[in-house]
Amino acid sequence: MDPIFDTVVTCLRKVLARDVSIERETNIVNDLGLDSLQMIEFLLTVEDELQVELDFETMDMDYLESVGAFCRFVSDKR
Repeated sequence: MDPIFDTVVTCLRKVLARDVSIERETNIVNDLGLDSLQMIEFLLTVEDELQVELDFETMDMDYLESVGAFCRFVSDKR
């Protein structure tokens, strides 16, 4: 079990308002289709749930290439 991955998946499903299959390789933008408002809501939800501060302005888009990459990014921030 990976609590960060589980929390990120829960946050994504909450923002998308649907139960979707999400794997570590899932691309947050391309596969899940988050628009810009959903992305902001997702990042703010992750901050609240995991008690981390994410700097949106300097965050590299590579971290959104996969859920696994985003989880590693969040883990490094903790």
